[in-house]
Amino acid sequence: MASDSDCEVIASDSFSVGPRRRFPSRPASSWTMSAPRKVAAEASEAGPSTSRPPPGKSTCSSTEIETIARAIRARYLEGLQVMLQKQCEVLVETFKVSPIICGMEPSMWLRYVASTGVCKDDWVALVITNWKDHRAEQAKGTKKNSSEEGAVVHFIHRTLRELIPIYSTLAVSFLACHLAREPVLPTDIVDWALEAKLPYLSFFLEMDGYIGSPSVARQMKNRTMFRPALLLGSRQLEAVAGKIAKKIGLELPPVNFYAAARRCLEELQLPMGILPRACRVYEWLLPDKIWISENDLSGFPTLVVVMSVLIITLRILYDVNGYGTWEKSLGCIADKQNSMEDCFGMESSTSSEFDASELLRVLEAVHKDIEVKHDYSKDLNSYLTYYEDVISAGMNPKLHLTKAIERCRNIFVKNEHRNMNKKRSIDVATTSFESRAHLKSGTWKKKLSSNNCDVDPLLGIERALDRMRFEMEENWFFYIAPFTKRKTKGYITYKRVRMCKMHIYAVHADYYILLRAFSKLAKVDMRLLHASTLELERKLAWFEERIRTSLNVPKDLSQGGPVEYCEMEVELC
Repeated sequence: MASDSDCEVIASDSFSVGPRRRFPSRPASSWTMSAPRKVAAEASEAGPSTSRPPPGKSTCSSTEIETIARAIRARYLEGLQVMLQKQCEVLVETFKVSPIICGMEPSMWLRYVASTGVCKDDWVALVITNWKDHRAEQAKGTKKNSSEEGAVVHFIHRTLRELIPIYSTLAVSFLACHLAREPVLPTDIVDWALEAKLPYLSFFLEMDGYIGSPSVARQMKNRTMFRPALLLGSRQLEAVAGKIAKKIGLELPPVNFYAAARRCLEELQLPMGILPRACRVYEWLLPDKIWISENDLSGFPTLVVVMSVLIITLRILYDVNGYGTWEKSLGCIADKQNSMEDCFGMESSTSSEFDASELLRVLEAVHKDIEVKHDYSKDLNSYLTYYEDVISAGMNPKLHLTKAIERCRNIFVKNEHRNMNKKRSIDVATTSFESRAHLKSGTWKKKLSSNNCDVDPLLGIERALDRMRFEMEENWFFYIAPFTKRKTKGYITYKRVRMCKMHIYAVHADYYILLRAFSKLAKVDMRLLHASTLELERKLAWFEERIRTSLNVPKDLSQGGPVEYCEMEVELC
């Protein structure tokens, strides 16, 4: 399978890290591999065929193409191996992932490379045949170039990238974390790679220090060979990981639901008492989409399924079924006519028990605090630094572009100093104002109370409802007023309705607040999360009905329970 001598670099001892040893086992200075010396030896043994052809020669012989293909293959595989090894090091040392991934990544990578057939004996001959066919198609009706050596190099490199893309290193790293049962999500891998915390986008700049510069003039530079063409999204990365696992015959376990759900609850600042109940719902459902799938078009991402189970658990525990809990929380403005301080005092004096109103309040507050921006988008200076170090790394920008970047940076620094001076002056003015107000505290409180009495509390409620309706319509949801009277109590399942030749999701505000917080945390569309939740609800309702039928429980005796399913129908004109 891997009989060529130049493919032996894959199994070099620099990648043989045991699963029980701390990573890295050797200093970074000793990680340089031996492929450059091997490529140089092959180039010297090939004699005149490895030198650049004379100016009058327009074609390359099969021997020359074979030599070029072997050299490029050795360098490409070695470079990807180094990139994968550095990703493993960063995951262990920076993001505190278990060192056991250091023993998993090499075996998966070797099996993946072997499954592509790149190291087989007939791969070079196949490349030569494909190149001749490609050249014959290009030659029809076109004029031949003066030299085809550069075209041969790019054709071989493009063939290697199609078989083993550069982003496959990220997929193998995610697979190793998944097998190690670490709570590392595809969104984490994508974000770390995008922010250059994980070696991927700009690692080609450091490649010369590990595999050296090309020893033959005909070979491609490292910045061209290892510069990524794209960065996959989290859903596509998960699909690529599933394809690699299927290709190498790897039986994947389901997602570590406990670790993923615990992390979500911690980030949403929800009590950990929810976790055991969520695990029971998960064990009861065992959704098939909790396994990594190779298809990114059908089904739902695994993180979305985890979020859906949590949403169902919260709805069952806190009875979030359209009773207007969020609308009732707006009534504190109307109930307290004196001041806003009385409203906040009422909230703080309530019982410490975590109920539905407290759940919605926490999710609303956390939703505003969830930061979806990356580190490089904090300010202009950070973005310019990110552009120079990552986006345009290895490139020689034009002089006017460099001057424009420096001009923008100088303007930002000046404005930052100016804003700091303004802030200091405002702080001084605020301090003096507070001191004067303290001297006339009685007059100040009297004016404040008189101003609060002039504000209509019902106007604030209407504005809050209008904002909620407008936000829901922007996200293709339709606001449903809370129930006033219901014949039976139970779990409400919503339906998709058709309005103006479009499908609209009609839901209550309480349920929408759950969707909004969880979808922002998972960085997915709310409609996708809602569709996943509806599918799991239908499956859970089917289980309940089958159990009731099997036990011959009369329907009137099974009603009124905590998980009675009522389908919500809405008529829209």
